[in-house]
Amino acid sequence: MTESFPFDRLRACTNFRAGDLLPSCGAVNAKELATALKEGIEARGLPLKFEKVHCMGRCHLGPTLKLLPAGPFLLGAQPEDAERLLDMLEAGDIEAATTAFPNPDATE
Repeated sequence: MTESFPFDRLRACTNFRAGDLLPSCGAVNAKELATALKEGIEARGLPLKFEKVHCMGRCHLGPTLKLLPAGPFLLGAQPEDAERLLDMLEAGDIEAATTAFPNPDATE
């Protein structure tokens, strides 16, 4: 964590719910996104620890990502978006990341 980049972790939900009754991040390519992000973080040497988790309560908007500590949710990214998202994170442009992958549940 540095002053220009106040986050030290990127958390990704990879939960998959069987059946079609409820949405889940795993049903919309979360595992593939997680793999692409993890590999990209390692290849770039970014100062982020990558964590896969079971659920962050945004299943209907996933895949769900969260920057920690106290960072924004980044929602709806797909595996093909991983490089672009990592470019934004590497540049410290969190505003661009939240614009590209918004949280419609956020209140201003």
